[in-house]
Amino acid sequence: MASSGDTSIACHAVSRLDLQLLFDSAPALIHTARPDGYLDFFNRSWLEYLGLRLDNLEGWMWTAIIHPDDRDEILQKWRASLATGEPFLHETRVRRADGEYRWMLHHKIALRDGDGEILKWYGTSIDIDERKRAEASLQRTLAEHERTGQELRQQEKALRESEAYLAEAQRLSQTGSWAWNPATGDIRYWSEECYRVLGFDPHGPLPRFEEFFQRIHLDDQAASRERFEKAIRDKVDFELHYRIVHPDKGIRDIHVLGHAVLDSSGGLREFVGTVMDITERKRAEQDLQQLVDLVPQLITVAGADGKFIYANRVSREYTGLTLEEFRSSDVIGRTIHPDDVEKVRAQRKAGFSGIAPFEFEARLLGKDGVYRWVLVRYNPLVEEGRARRWFGTATEIESRKQEEEQVRQENVRLEERTRIAQELHDTLLQSFNAATLKLSAAVDSVPSDSPLKTKINSILDLMEQGIVEGRTAIQGLRASGSGASDLVAALSGIQQELAPQPGVDFHVSVIGQQRALLAPIGEELYRIGKEALVNAFRHSGARRVDLEFDYTHNILSMRVRDNGCGIDPQMLERGLAGHWGLAGMRERAARIGGELKISSSTTAGTEIRLSIPGNVAFQLA
Repeated sequence: MASSGDTSIACHAVSRLDLQLLFDSAPALIHTARPDGYLDFFNRSWLEYLGLRLDNLEGWMWTAIIHPDDRDEILQKWRASLATGEPFLHETRVRRADGEYRWMLHHKIALRDGDGEILKWYGTSIDIDERKRAEASLQRTLAEHERTGQELRQQEKALRESEAYLAEAQRLSQTGSWAWNPATGDIRYWSEECYRVLGFDPHGPLPRFEEFFQRIHLDDQAASRERFEKAIRDKVDFELHYRIVHPDKGIRDIHVLGHAVLDSSGGLREFVGTVMDITERKRAEQDLQQLVDLVPQLITVAGADGKFIYANRVSREYTGLTLEEFRSSDVIGRTIHPDDVEKVRAQRKAGFSGIAPFEFEARLLGKDGVYRWVLVRYNPLVEEGRARRWFGTATEIESRKQEEEQVRQENVRLEERTRIAQELHDTLLQSFNAATLKLSAAVDSVPSDSPLKTKINSILDLMEQGIVEGRTAIQGLRASGSGASDLVAALSGIQQELAPQPGVDFHVSVIGQQRALLAPIGEELYRIGKEALVNAFRHSGARRVDLEFDYTHNILSMRVRDNGCGIDPQMLERGLAGHWGLAGMRERAARIGGELKISSSTTAGTEIRLSIPGNVAFQLA
């Protein structure tokens, strides 16, 4: 009989086998990765799609199947997701077993444990090559319709001078032409295509206007009649959309262009124009709008005057505004930081007055109540020398702005440190040098066998050591990145710099893979670590000092521990008057978003531990 442990192992094996069979039998393309990004599994559908074995793909060898033009971008995005833990979503071209590159949509999400640590990445990939081709076809179709519209306007000019309606209709491709006398209500002419588009028999008589009008969808009749009446009253051209109920095809979307033909006295003689069935185009536009809504990017469309016409779902969810609010409210005033509003209004006004793309940066308010920096870009749709539409995108650049601010603050600090170093050199260090020279001259007059000479020489040694240490400190103040490039190596050499008492056992250990640090962070960590080591070597009387670094995915920890005499509790809480070591460490830790803990006792010595989030400390791979 199997033991309970055997049963557990067997159940676990069965469940893993079942999961393996499930993945391999699924038609979807499934893969998994370890927390560090190492891809360790591709299901059977993936391997058959690629015509490869798992050992050809695992780890990072899968990059060989990515199109060379797409490889750098997918690696950059994958590493960014590994660094942040955010879901991965990206489109790229993949080489199929037959050698053809196909567009794929890759999606990965992280499985976490109860503490939030990533245990596994699970991913699926979808072949979207047909969708990509459809998008390209849709763009060509839209361009073709745009060209057709321009041709129609040119043809309408010729229609004003000719009554050869049939010849004109033959020149129109898949578009019906018509002529209508609003004074009598008579439809004077329909091309064969016009009969077909509007659902009438091409071999039957011309319908009356009201008979045609009843073919318009009931919900569109009132607006259409109002538009017709306005064109008649103002004797102007018109353009409108309506739906008809086609007897054979059901509901169809119709686009109408009408041109007012005036007589010699300026009276309205008739309207001539075209009708076009745009049902398929409308469906394609809806598909394109759905696609735009799914793109993880803030996208808006504005008219020539800068008023918003459309905002995709991401924009609406980010700001918390509805589409109606985008169209009717003061979006700039409601979503842009008060300090940026006037600048943004001025930049938009200047940009919309021309036809060139433009961009600006501003702080945008999210629905969570937080302002974040975004880069806004506008590109125009130009027709006949005028911008008809403006297509805008907003990309969050909060991280870049924070890095710029860190660099600015670091430059300010470096300037201040340089100033302090110069003052120390010109005052305190020069005074020490002068005192040393005078004391050296004085000691030469003291008899060599005098006990006083020995005492003065020891004082001179201390002063010279102080000068050396002062010069070292000044050099450190003037440096912009002491120890930041290799923190472990820099702090490991502190013992040699200090020349502590012999017999002190100094150990340095590193847990995890050492990672490159952001320069300002590395500088502050070096200063904190050096202060802690100096205290341990010089003041604790310890026989052992430990320096430990612990690199994990999302935390960097540094610990300095000794077995010395400890720190007086009052000094630990308030610091020593005139000394800034402990206070300085706490201030530096707070400045970089770290957590500093100091524990000390007369029996166990002192431990100083600094923890800082990985997304603050580490350079992005």
